[in-house]
Amino acid sequence: MPNVFVPTRYYSLSYAENGALILFNSLTGAIGAVPPESAAQARTALQRNAHHSLPLNGILKDLQSGGFLVPEGTNEMALSERKFLSRYRDDHLHLILLPTEQCNFRCTYCYESFLREAMPAGIRNGIRRFVARQQNLQQLTISWFGGEPLLASDVVIELSQFFHQFCADHGIQLRVGATTNAFFLTPEIADQIIPLGVREFQVTIDGVQEEHDKRRVLQHGGGTFARIIENLRYLKRSEHVFLVIIRHNFDPASKERLEEFIAMLKEEFGDDPRFAVFFFPIGKLGGANDEEMAVCEGKSISDSFTRGRLLALEAGLHNAWQIERFRPNGNTCYAADPRSFVIGSDGNLYKCTVELDYHDRNIVGRLLEDGSMQLDWRKMALWTETNGMDEGKKCYTCFYSPACHGACCPKEWLDEPECHCPTEKVAVRKLLPVIYKESLRPKRSVVESTPQCVR
Repeated sequence: MPNVFVPTRYYSLSYAENGALILFNSLTGAIGAVPPESAAQARTALQRNAHHSLPLNGILKDLQSGGFLVPEGTNEMALSERKFLSRYRDDHLHLILLPTEQCNFRCTYCYESFLREAMPAGIRNGIRRFVARQQNLQQLTISWFGGEPLLASDVVIELSQFFHQFCADHGIQLRVGATTNAFFLTPEIADQIIPLGVREFQVTIDGVQEEHDKRRVLQHGGGTFARIIENLRYLKRSEHVFLVIIRHNFDPASKERLEEFIAMLKEEFGDDPRFAVFFFPIGKLGGANDEEMAVCEGKSISDSFTRGRLLALEAGLHNAWQIERFRPNGNTCYAADPRSFVIGSDGNLYKCTVELDYHDRNIVGRLLEDGSMQLDWRKMALWTETNGMDEGKKCYTCFYSPACHGACCPKEWLDEPECHCPTEKVAVRKLLPVIYKESLRPKRSVVESTPQCVR
């Protein structure tokens, strides 16, 4: 065993209101709190040039257990790279399925073009055969996307029946989520798909009814708020095991009514741990209204993001993905995963759900009816090998890099000289106290969250 320990290069810290020191290690995913009376000692122990000889006792032993002190000479960058390369293992598979590319909404900030109808039988057969031919699969993750996936609920039900039975027969862990506007998440549909394993739903509510109905409107006009809330109320009354992540896409106008929105959510769902919230800035993603949209930029994004999480916590609501984004690889985009594919309703294979087929580089292949994939590995490499971890780039020495590996958005790296840092990294000192507070509350749900797609 080594005789000397030094501070890890991959940590950040903050302070709780009571003076406790909150520590985060992005290489191990450890988040811990040092009591106020030991905070100064721990802070000193983690100074850049500190060296600690055996035996390690007290707070030093605790820091070593959490990976905040490591043996002198440890190649932590190699350890981080090894975790990133685990993406290439064939024991996991993530499929983002578009059962239809049509949608009954016409949200003001939407970037999709609604080119194709429901997925035909041949493509559905190809998906079944592709999954069935996986030899070493231990975990299958399905993310239903669209368009609006429940507009083709028959496709969702049919394939979900297959995934549920196949994974049960072969001892494979199945995780299924759906990004849905919830207009068709009716009691009848919910009662069919939740028992088949579709247990996580990302549902966007863009503020109180007046604000939401300005932004998320039906294809032929009309508000959508009342129908969504009605469907979610049924889920709350039910005995189903699920997780609904209520996503709030904010802009400069709606963020001014955030307290009112949080109060509404508290009244509706605050006493049910099966509901959680998540905040995301509206962005210009290539939609028809991009030029007219007002969006939050710069520091305003991280400030609003943090404020929303804190208000939700104070209201007794649970924050979605609170810890997940701080785990190793937890903020790496699904598009950077070589075992993650977006399957369009016509069988086209993509990597990014924002770019879809707007750019040829994102069309990486095609799924055939026999279950085989024709892949262009040069295009695949654009997404899976593009990141900020080359020596000289800003991500190379960043304390947060084991969580995102400079691959939080491969699309940005393809389009820009530099990629924006994840909000969790930018706001880490503000978010750690929020995580600390939430850790004192009961666990929110038995449903594990799935990788999420932008909507």
